[in-house]
Amino acid sequence: MRVRMLASLALAVTMLIVSCSTTSSVDLSRKKDSAHDLIELLTLAEKGDSQAQYDVGLIYTNGWGVAQDHASAAQWFRRAAEGGNAEAQFNLGIMYYKGMGVDRDYVQAARWFTVAAEFGYVKAQSNIAFMHSKGLGVDQDYVQAEKWYRRAGLQGDLESQKRLGDIYYHGTGLIQDPEEAAHWYLKAAAQGSADAQANLGDMYYRGVGVKKDPLEAIKWYKAASLQGNAHAQGCLGNIYLNGEGVPQDFSEAATWFRMAAEQGNSQAQGFLGYFYDHGLGTPQDFVEAARWYRLAADHGDAIIQFNLGLMYATGKGVPQDYEEAARWFRKSAEQGYDKALYNLGILYSKGTGVPRDFLQAYLCFQLAADQGIQDAMVYLDVMARRMTPDQIAEAKEMAKALKEATSTAN
Repeated sequence: MRVRMLASLALAVTMLIVSCSTTSSVDLSRKKDSAHDLIELLTLAEKGDSQAQYDVGLIYTNGWGVAQDHASAAQWFRRAAEGGNAEAQFNLGIMYYKGMGVDRDYVQAARWFTVAAEFGYVKAQSNIAFMHSKGLGVDQDYVQAEKWYRRAGLQGDLESQKRLGDIYYHGTGLIQDPEEAAHWYLKAAAQGSADAQANLGDMYYRGVGVKKDPLEAIKWYKAASLQGNAHAQGCLGNIYLNGEGVPQDFSEAATWFRMAAEQGNSQAQGFLGYFYDHGLGTPQDFVEAARWYRLAADHGDAIIQFNLGLMYATGKGVPQDYEEAARWFRKSAEQGYDKALYNLGILYSKGTGVPRDFLQAYLCFQLAADQGIQDAMVYLDVMARRMTPDQIAEAKEMAKALKEATSTAN
């Protein structure tokens, strides 16, 4: 008499491709009986019993009572698959996808996933949808991807529901449909998908696909945050910082920013640095401010790069270092940040941390003045008195060229 298998199959997974199915007719949790079970199953398998063939494949895949042998597993999965066993079809697809016991072959993987998917096997539906979305073993086809994700999603597959939300939110290969995106994100979020919860929070926060509702946004951000979603944690920090739907609370904002920052969220790192810099929600601590500013600045945020430059220029939280200040001002200025341009101009005009260069100073002041920095206009006059007409003309031409290049790039 057959009973259900209790042990699980341990196969690594790649991307969204899920691991082999483990449903069986035999209880192989008792290792001492595995060899006997194999003999019994082989007898049935050789007679064409597709369930027994599938079970033998599982035994060889896991090495239950026998040496692990993926090649033999693949052979038995194939025999069961050709006999119409959907789980075997799915597992054979996994083995082709992973190159386990067979040469890696995405075409064959897609073939067997499709066959199993047509039988309604939900994990196969999710996998073939993924392969269509990436063009693995099949032509890239977002319509087919949506079709199979939908079938799996309607069977309750969490990842497929989340992926459907992504497809409709971004309009990936299809018409963008925020309401449909919210529909699928809600299904996945209700099952505990942190990414879907965070995305749903975004939609309620912005009023995209759903009615704008800060409290509902907070609800879903918190659900995602408690699962460690850094994006949601950073968003909660922003909400408490600005007092949107909740009383403004710098301490609470700092708590959420810290959680996100410790996971590498650069925006949260920048905010946390600013909080330490100004004593918002935390005791003022310039050393901590500089530490978080540096982490965020390395990700390219122009304002944070400028703030870090100021700390080096003033020696707050770090040893005073004008060369380092100039380096960070330059990184920020190259992104067009007006205050960084002005401060870099000051350093060039005085030769502090950089070689003295009136032309570069004038260029920086001109670009800053064009953005409305009044003090930069004063320094333009000061620089003009120290430069030749040709130098001034050259600096203005450089400023014009930079602005045109920036305008074209945007």
